[in-house]
Amino acid sequence: MSEFTVDDTMVKLRYELDDREIYNDIRSEIGIMINETIVDEDATYSWKWWIRRIRLAPGRQSVSKFSASNNAISWKLGGHYARVDIPHYEGKRSYSNYSVKLSSSGDSATVTLKNTGSLNCEIHFSVAYKYKTADRVTHEEAIPETLTVRATDATSILKYGRRVMNLTWTEGTKEDDMQAVVDHDLLRYKDPVARLNLDILGSTDALRTQIITREISDLVTIICTRLGLNGVCFINSISISDNPAGIPSATWGLELQRAYELLTLFLLGTSSLDGAHILGS
Repeated sequence: MSEFTVDDTMVKLRYELDDREIYNDIRSEIGIMINETIVDEDATYSWKWWIRRIRLAPGRQSVSKFSASNNAISWKLGGHYARVDIPHYEGKRSYSNYSVKLSSSGDSATVTLKNTGSLNCEIHFSVAYKYKTADRVTHEEAIPETLTVRATDATSILKYGRRVMNLTWTEGTKEDDMQAVVDHDLLRYKDPVARLNLDILGSTDALRTQIITREISDLVTIICTRLGLNGVCFINSISISDNPAGIPSATWGLELQRAYELLTLFLLGTSSLDGAHILGS
């Protein structure tokens, strides 16, 4: 809340739009150790195979069941072919009117054969399952890594060039909390801030009271019609002196309050318990 209002009829005012303290690329990083699993030797696997030969009459089917003696990881159907199964058959001996289907679950599998043609046939097929023969060999290593949080403002970078601020990531600070600090500083420093030097002469009792009572970080309202300025400023510095006539004067170094600093979420001491504002809510 502003403690005092000053206009350009009361003081001598110097205005500067300060672009020296602009930062639009705020970063903070911390070194951490990550436990990583290093593979020394990969696991090894093998296949267990069966080869079968089944005779089928036309339109008939056969179901063959297989069971793994080790823990089966997967099953697969190998090569298969069929030929005509008639003694002294003089025609083409290969046979294509058949089907082979594999179904599996866990450590068991089933192969279903069907003769879909009009001749007796002999179907040859193979089936296998995959199992592990040796486990993977690993060890743990601590690997150094850098954890970085960052906030940038493209508009400010385009206007003023990239200006980097590196923040210290204090021990014990969580990543989300540090990101909030970086975001806050970007909001504060991405744009230039107006700085003012104000000379005030204690020509009245009211002005002399202000010269003596104002403190660093107090808020004062500055109105200057020539600059089109009407805003609230923080007092950053105070210098008081007396002129030869014994009239006190002061020079205040002021900084215009930023937009986000205008927000007041809660004023302790002006809200009442169990009223419109409740402490802790």
